[in-house]
Amino acid sequence: MNLAMLRQVWRESRLLMLGCSIALFAFCWIRVWIVGRIDMSRFQGILEILRPEFENFSAVDFEHALTYPGRVAFTFTEPMVIILVVAWAIARGSDSVSGPLGRGTMEMMLSQPVSRFQYLMSKNLVCIFGTLLIAASAYAGIAGSITYTSVKKESPPIKMQIPLVKIEVEIPFTKDPNAPTRMPLSDFVDRQDMIPSALNLMGLGLFFGGFTTLMSAWDQYRWRTIAIAAGFLIIQLMLRVLSLSMEDVAWLKYTTIFSLYEPEVLVSYAVHSQDAAWSFLFEKTAGDWRLGGLGYLTLLGGTGLLGFATGTWVFCRRDLPAPV
Repeated sequence: MNLAMLRQVWRESRLLMLGCSIALFAFCWIRVWIVGRIDMSRFQGILEILRPEFENFSAVDFEHALTYPGRVAFTFTEPMVIILVVAWAIARGSDSVSGPLGRGTMEMMLSQPVSRFQYLMSKNLVCIFGTLLIAASAYAGIAGSITYTSVKKESPPIKMQIPLVKIEVEIPFTKDPNAPTRMPLSDFVDRQDMIPSALNLMGLGLFFGGFTTLMSAWDQYRWRTIAIAAGFLIIQLMLRVLSLSMEDVAWLKYTTIFSLYEPEVLVSYAVHSQDAAWSFLFEKTAGDWRLGGLGYLTLLGGTGLLGFATGTWVFCRRDLPAPV
């Protein structure tokens, strides 16, 4: 590996990398803090009305989604989180080959004592490292907020069941006056349960980094590479929404990579079964095999790494066009 080449790529990309990392760290911290400020038990009745619509668009159970771990897990599905990770991946991937070609600086770069393989590997390594750093920042923001956020603890009065009709009624003046009003969020959410979801986020970034690098390896214009990657992202999101909302086209989930990005499902696995969160496949019920946390990471991240490798192969064998 050419260290001088690696240092130059680092200097080019460090500001975007650090900006995305800091923004994601702050956003995740605030998002979890907001979770701690809202007591969902007060909205239980209202949310029950929306249960059918929610279950159509969610991959987790309604009951789990109302718990603190379930609500914290939805931080990974926020558009801001996905956009920051994908923006980094597309920005760096599109600048690997088609970016310098469009600017007319590729020939000058390759005239230096550096091979095509060394050049693109330097770009790929920085893109992969940045994706890892951004995903780690998201986890750090969530873990830090879980540690320092407190939640309001309700002390409901004692309930009594009326015989024959079997209806529960609250008995007034039975609340415990010494009950704590706020408790640490960490008493309800284990920070370790968020690690599989953070790895899932890293896998999503690796996928789009590899895909964009592959598109950039054969293209000449960076704007066209970005348009292809962004269009692919939008189409994949639309397929995901359609597969969740309409039973007739549920098969579309097999056509979108977002079926492999389900951080809320991985948190559900981690809460109820650690083995499921850290296995490739597991048997949820008799004969019902599901993809585990390592399965999500392997398929998403592995496909991304395959994109980086294929893009490098294409670039090393390609006839580069003359500078415009």
